[in-house]
Amino acid sequence: MQRVLFAVAVLFLTPPHAGAQTATDGILAEARAACESFEGGRFEPGDAVTEVDLTGDGQADHLVDEGRFSCSSAASMYCGSGGCMLHAVVGDSVTSWQATGWRTIDWGGARILLVGRDGGWCGGAGAEVCFEALNWSGDRFLSVRPADPQPAAAEDAAMPYATDAYDATAFLPCSLDEPTQDQSCPAAILRGAPGEATIRVVAPDGTERVLEFSEGSITAQGTDELTWAKDGDNWYVGIGGREYYIVPEAAVFGG
Repeated sequence: MQRVLFAVAVLFLTPPHAGAQTATDGILAEARAACESFEGGRFEPGDAVTEVDLTGDGQADHLVDEGRFSCSSAASMYCGSGGCMLHAVVGDSVTSWQATGWRTIDWGGARILLVGRDGGWCGGAGAEVCFEALNWSGDRFLSVRPADPQPAAAEDAAMPYATDAYDATAFLPCSLDEPTQDQSCPAAILRGAPGEATIRVVAPDGTERVLEFSEGSITAQGTDELTWAKDGDNWYVGIGGREYYIVPEAAVFGG
């Protein structure tokens, strides 16, 4: 079981320190609630919260490393095969990454956040090790990363779903064995309340998966080997360390 947050920004009419503490408390509260909701687990934050100046303004920001969390009822509650969620809280904004580790370094007066990443985030194989370097600029983190892969031409695949039976049909970037997401998988979408959707998608090997989106999280019927992360406007979904999908936010919300 895995919870994930990506690029979340929450605004409060509070001073910077109060905003950072409020956002950090919100991350801890969500993690505690997720643990307690699973067989009444007992949550311990450990030393997950580190105060560090990420912007160079002399003010303490927060890094929250979910790899330091523990839940008595689910050892894998907060981490997946691609790492654990790392949240950078600057003022009242939270930016998050799936990380295998982190450290900060100083370079010519700039503070650099170095994040260990699953190789799939760097254009390689998931088992490869890579690193992402980030620095704060104005109101956001900057980084250099490979461009998101482009799906193969949709006309090369057949759409098995009747378009009049769903709110939408689409071809989602996907792949087998490696997280290249350089193929197209047909998908059908049924939407509920805002942010809730059921997406049926046919993997390249013909297996049909059913992904349920609700309240910012994803579940998949018939498997407990689900990992996912949100980066910008895309969800990155992995199943069993073998199937990989990219689901655009617009597929869930419409538009």
